[in-house]
Amino acid sequence: MSDTPHIALIAVTRAGLDHARLLRQRLKTGDLYRPAHLGSSRRAWEHAYDGALSEQIAAIFAQYDQLVFFLATGAATRLIAPHLNDKTTDPGVLTVDEATRFVIPILSGHQGGANAFARTVAGHLGAIPVITTASDVIGGLSPDLLETQYGWIPEPPDRLKAAAVSLVNQAPVAVVQEIGRPGSWLTDQTLPEHVTRVYQVEQLPAQSFEHILWVTDRLVSDRAGLPSERILWYRPQSLVLGVGCERGISLDALEDGLDQFLRQTGFAKASISALASLDLKADETAIVALAQRYGWPTHFYPADELAHVPGMANPSSVVAQAVGTPGVSEPAALRAAQTDQLLAPKHVMRSPAATQRMTFALARSAAFQDRSARTGHVTFIGAGPGDPELLTLKAQRVLSQADVVIYAGSLIPETILQHAPATAAVHNSAPLTLEDTMAIMLDAVRAGKHVVRLQSGDLSLYSAIQEQMTQLDAADIPYDAIPGISAFQAAAAVLHSELTIPEVVQTIILTRGEGQTPMPSGESLAALAAHRASLCIFLSARLSRKVQAQLLTAYAPDTPVAILYRISWPDEKIVLTELQHLHRDIRKHKLTRTTLILVGDAIGARKNRSHLYHTTHAHIFRRRTRKANPSQA
Repeated sequence: MSDTPHIALIAVTRAGLDHARLLRQRLKTGDLYRPAHLGSSRRAWEHAYDGALSEQIAAIFAQYDQLVFFLATGAATRLIAPHLNDKTTDPGVLTVDEATRFVIPILSGHQGGANAFARTVAGHLGAIPVITTASDVIGGLSPDLLETQYGWIPEPPDRLKAAAVSLVNQAPVAVVQEIGRPGSWLTDQTLPEHVTRVYQVEQLPAQSFEHILWVTDRLVSDRAGLPSERILWYRPQSLVLGVGCERGISLDALEDGLDQFLRQTGFAKASISALASLDLKADETAIVALAQRYGWPTHFYPADELAHVPGMANPSSVVAQAVGTPGVSEPAALRAAQTDQLLAPKHVMRSPAATQRMTFALARSAAFQDRSARTGHVTFIGAGPGDPELLTLKAQRVLSQADVVIYAGSLIPETILQHAPATAAVHNSAPLTLEDTMAIMLDAVRAGKHVVRLQSGDLSLYSAIQEQMTQLDAADIPYDAIPGISAFQAAAAVLHSELTIPEVVQTIILTRGEGQTPMPSGESLAALAAHRASLCIFLSARLSRKVQAQLLTAYAPDTPVAILYRISWPDEKIVLTELQHLHRDIRKHKLTRTTLILVGDAIGARKNRSHLYHTTHAHIFRRRTRKANPSQA
């Protein structure tokens, strides 16, 4: 199926035609087929036909990627039945009932994309998508969808069905993904509990798996004891083949040499995505025929361009004298892959089928990453305000894969650690210095381990991560970061308060009182109070007298204040008061730490209306209502 699917909408009744026109308007693409007796139309995309619909289906079925029938499922099934061929080539077919209550994919739900398209159509029509494919219903992987979604070639394809059955039956299945590109890492996705995901086969636990889905461009010789009959290989389109040869070589000889080269270097032919060579070889019959046989795009480069490609392992003065560049297969592969690293350097090959010599080299496309070699890294995670259920889904998943967890025990409840694996080494950083923490982190990363550093709230606020990142940068250690929910957001939620009220306050200030760490010039509470914004004050319960005095220079004494202790923890405490009583109430409740102070008229406010949903306001998703309801104005 093409990236932009060709869509056919088929209606046979007047109501169905109205619904089909509405869908076409919202999709902004597609052709509509309907009987001529339903009237004329000037729309270029609307096609009227005479005679029976069954006479139109053969052409429509062959021409389009998605067919949407606005008629009964049984009728649509009978219409398409004579034209069914193979699930790898048949289009997706949906039916929509007369009342547009349900959208039902009836053919090519996975490979034809009908399931996904059904959700799109249902969204446009306000209908319910009725998905019956088992892996969609219970959630999880669909082996036959991986080729369509990511371009991975399954080997051998006759194991797809058995692997799919294991996944649907929730049997133990392993995913070993060595190679991937952004957006295709299964290890970064939420999968069922019965699926174990690793980057290296050595990471698999000692248990029996019904199937192993192994994503790699290598020909693997060491399967770590896994039975070969249970492995379904997936070949990502990650390799670029560089080719050079002497004139007149035959296709059979060239392919024989390539097969020898791949066996020697240990890479899969199914992972080759392109062929590259010198422009003088653009008319070499065997090279052109080889690319055509496997559907590989070709890239031919002039000699002066190949001569300056960095990364050549075996430059040759003889080759340079003959064709104007010290290499052909190596620089061509590097240039087409947009990298400076060769996977397999130039090999000179011979075949019994010819006297001519040939050269091959391989590079991996720069768009792909290789995680087959165990390398350590660090992930900083914003753990939220305390409630384990406020940890993001991505944070939960990454934490569940950690080898080492370092958490601030004074700010993060141990219930958060329930997401860490039992095998993870856990360190409480509360009693540690920065130097102690970094020593644990650096030692673990250098041992090839994945370290998760849990910080409270969101990483962007008072998390002290920059000093840790500074040392990681200096040590050239990779790291990434996952944001979390801040305490001020959790506070607004529990207070049922929007902190930006139309025409009252449109600014939120996140700050703290001045204690041992001086505030920068112009950021004193008194200066910030002049804005009369919604003020969220962290780390300042011990400074309540000073905070109150500074805020009273701009805010009215009866300005609403919320004092929130350990928000979202089981022992949270919330005190609603006025600014003039801030210090008194903090002392009364003996609050000294992990306390957030919110100040401003937005707290608990229920007034004014935004223009966004006003009847007189139009935008690209909604037209302006001609007459506003006076009660809504």
